[in-house]
Amino acid sequence: MGAHVMKLKGFRAADAALLTGDWLPGELLGLPVVDRPPLAEPSRVPPPRDDRDELCVVPGTGFVRFTGVDWIHRHARLEIGLRSAAEDPRPVLEAALRHGFRVLGMRRLYGWLTPGVYDGTETVLKACGLQWEATVPQALWVAGGAMDRQLWGALHASDD
Repeated sequence: MGAHVMKLKGFRAADAALLTGDWLPGELLGLPVVDRPPLAEPSRVPPPRDDRDELCVVPGTGFVRFTGVDWIHRHARLEIGLRSAAEDPRPVLEAALRHGFRVLGMRRLYGWLTPGVYDGTETVLKACGLQWEATVPQALWVAGGAMDRQLWGALHASDD
């Protein structure tokens, strides 16, 4: 028997609790921030508002959001928010890429990474086929200081 393949399901109102957590807003692979100040507001992802947003969930685990979906040029920004840093993020990222390329028909998926916030994130992104594209200096304020943010992306295998 083959290995278990994680599947995403469509967002329902009952899944709303999965849209709030202690990850950085807009992060490609958002895991709970370890030293997040106790009074910091949790990140919140709004439910989809139009056809430029696609929101999926992994029950009990987190969400996968495709935002800024361009149906003509077939690209979208990918955000993932996971409830637990203890869980391996790779199956969720693989499921998100599979959904974006095969189900939504996107040619390019991309997202933001804040280096140094989550240990091992860059290794996971590379293992799943994403590549570093650019760095925006001092793009985000985290823990009392400005931090760089990186743009990572992947092309559908047929578009390499």
